[in-house]
Amino acid sequence: MSQAEVGDDRRESGPLARRLSALCDDTLARLRPGPGRDMVQQVHAKLRAPLTVTVAGGVSSGKSTLVNALLGQRIAAVDAGECTRVVTEFRFGVHERAEVVGVDGSVAVIALDRGRMPDHLGRPAEEVERVVVHLSNALLRDLAVVDTPGLNTVTESNEATSARFLGVSGREGEQTASAVGRAEALVFLLPVLRQADADVLRGFASLLGGSSLSSSASVAVLSKADRLGRTADPVTAAQPIARRMATDLRGVVSDVVPVVGLLAETARAAVFTEADARALVAVAAVTDPFDREDMFLSPEDFLRTDLIDLEPAVRRRLLSLLDLFGLQVAVKAVDGGARSAGAMLRAFEQRSGFEALRRAVIERFAGQSDVFKANAAVSDLRRASYLRNDADNATVLRGLRTPLERIELEGSMHRLRVLQVGNAVATGTVSLPVGLLDDVAALGAGDDSAMSRAAAAEGASRWGAWGTDPRRSPDEARHARVMKAAFELRWQGASR
Repeated sequence: MSQAEVGDDRRESGPLARRLSALCDDTLARLRPGPGRDMVQQVHAKLRAPLTVTVAGGVSSGKSTLVNALLGQRIAAVDAGECTRVVTEFRFGVHERAEVVGVDGSVAVIALDRGRMPDHLGRPAEEVERVVVHLSNALLRDLAVVDTPGLNTVTESNEATSARFLGVSGREGEQTASAVGRAEALVFLLPVLRQADADVLRGFASLLGGSSLSSSASVAVLSKADRLGRTADPVTAAQPIARRMATDLRGVVSDVVPVVGLLAETARAAVFTEADARALVAVAAVTDPFDREDMFLSPEDFLRTDLIDLEPAVRRRLLSLLDLFGLQVAVKAVDGGARSAGAMLRAFEQRSGFEALRRAVIERFAGQSDVFKANAAVSDLRRASYLRNDADNATVLRGLRTPLERIELEGSMHRLRVLQVGNAVATGTVSLPVGLLDDVAALGAGDDSAMSRAAAAEGASRWGAWGTDPRRSPDEARHARVMKAAFELRWQGASR
């Protein structure tokens, strides 16, 4: 990330990030120009920038649609094209533009097309490393959002692409400045209930061994909940499925949230108009339940029906905004008295399930931004300390290890250590029984106020017993001590 990219979105850091920023300042003052200095400089810049939330998932899982819903504007490309094949970062900037960063390091600035990504990037997608889009969007003051190309499976080829993006490529100790991991929090989309999609998520998580992500900073989304079955309330119907998947993916993600992605985008992305509302009132004028059922059997039936007097272009637009489930939501809203665009948009957002995802991403992730960013910085700086291709700075870089160890041992950094246990679980470094996995997820969520003294004492005892079992490895015993100490801190807090 260049200084130009950071300049538009620099913000006040939290106490943990400030402590690590001071370590970067001290180190940079003693580093000579070279890969090590570049790497520490990028860590320093990331500490002062908003938290980076990466959206990933399979091909056609609805990533760009969900990005648009999060941003509250239809900016990310949703149709197959150049833009859907490259990493696209959305960051805050008063001067709105897109910067196309080539694999050769060149940067070309292109104008947005009426507030949306242009159809062409000016060069083939194979020659583009990423696109950085600067928007004067309030959300981006607190979070940077990254849209990634789709994954069908984690194969050797897309593993290399994903690993390069995450900043975990290259042999251990041979990373360069470009290897600073970019993902600080993850939203992974699972469009329908298929074992293959869960396997893709596990495969993607296996790439995170060199990054700082843990289950606490990761959430999975059933992004097309309306495709799981024809029900009047698919989000509610999908909740048991989401709970089963959350259990199956325990240790990889913190939660699984069902969402109707297209309905969420239409509800939030400022694309629905009063003309669309009037058209939906006309659709709802068909009151016979059997006629309605016939009209919504398939998109083709809606386009062909002679029960409504709407032009084909208007019908296609309504389908593109709502699909069949959204159309039925709209008709029910009109039956309940909705006539304006605003009233229908409220119904769309309520039925989309987006609020649960908004809380997870905008409140939980943003609320823990300081600890997530500190966790990423510690991981990146430790990797920098083992850099082997910068002989001029080797001594100074090795000198990072001692202050990093001191920082991690401080009581104020206990949440950081819990996240590191979560990272070990997510990447398969340590395997835990179910009850202990639940502890890692609960403590990683960062809600210290929700635990009683009795629960904290039981947790400390549970981890103490597990960690002192002679069958534990040294790493397992170390993680157990971290978790036991975290529960003891919560016991002290509950006592006060």
